[in-house]
Amino acid sequence: MATLYVRDMPDDLYARLRDEARGSRRSIGAAAVEILQAELRERSELTVGEVLKRARKVRARAVRPAAVSVADEIRADRER
Repeated sequence: MATLYVRDMPDDLYARLRDEARGSRRSIGAAAVEILQAELRERSELTVGEVLKRARKVRARAVRPAAVSVADEIRADRER
């Protein structure tokens, strides 16, 4: 079986993993393996439609700069 070492793990993420392991009475390593297996299994079972649906949700949450027309900028500059 392979061994995985993780460097520079954020403290808050490690604390969440530790709490998850304690709550299920497992080692941190066993909890990490179970979480990774579940996540990778879920990703492999996604259909194209589900991937697109998730991508739309991510895009909807993205902050986009407001579109400003050149004419609006010129008009605003003239009013100053």
